[in-house]
Amino acid sequence: MKMIELCCCNGSFLVWNFEDVHRLRSEHRIVGNFIGCLPSLPRQDQMLGLPMELMIEEVYHLTSRGIVKLVEFKQLNLPAQGPNKEKIEEMHKASFADQEVIFKEERTKQLLQMADKIIEGKRRKMNGKTVDEKIALQEEIDKIPKMSKDLMMVQIFTRPHWTCQGESVLPLDYNVRPTLRCKVFSDLWEKGYYITSGEKFGGDYLVYPGDPLKFHSHFIAVCVEEHQMLTPWFLIQKGRLGTSVKKTVLMCSLDENDKVNYQSVNWNGK
Repeated sequence: MKMIELCCCNGSFLVWNFEDVHRLRSEHRIVGNFIGCLPSLPRQDQMLGLPMELMIEEVYHLTSRGIVKLVEFKQLNLPAQGPNKEKIEEMHKASFADQEVIFKEERTKQLLQMADKIIEGKRRKMNGKTVDEKIALQEEIDKIPKMSKDLMMVQIFTRPHWTCQGESVLPLDYNVRPTLRCKVFSDLWEKGYYITSGEKFGGDYLVYPGDPLKFHSHFIAVCVEEHQMLTPWFLIQKGRLGTSVKKTVLMCSLDENDKVNYQSVNWNGK
């Protein structure tokens, strides 16, 4: 089966193809994190779209199993020249033209919704004389100004459209090495869980029994190095955190055989 391409960009690992995103989630239980704006809703950050960014642990897990390969589009670091430059300019012009059409359509909808008020206003100006509604509305529609380019969204190209072949790079070039976090991630994955970042909950990972779209997370995984000192304050903090969000905190570490061990931490407030 064809390997999935991960685009390396300034230290981030991105997936730009929706089919690859679906494949990673459905076949390999890799959730990732969408960071791009939706074309239809660009001015909000509650619902995001492509590209999907992967954690370094997800990248290690996938590369070590031969599921993905890292590629870099070095052409993006240089200004486009000749025919490629002309193609980019044409695409920008087409984007601006599309936005102008959408702007006029949206403004027309707004005017039609205000039709009664517009007609009433024109009747008052004409001292109650009869007003042809269609002509009056069309006059207002014709007054809609062209959208200024200063207000338009400018598309930033993140991979070259004139070639689809990225240059393969070695994982070691991007510091994709097996760390404690990587080993814990892979071990939890082997047990059948879905894993996402746990930063918002004070841990390393959130661990789900199924797809996060259908299930709440059951565990907060906290990775603990072999010689890390665990103070009472640290344990109480993590225990109370898990209790407050109704999740079990898992302390994850490696034993002398490099096997991942788990210890749950619970808080009893009595």
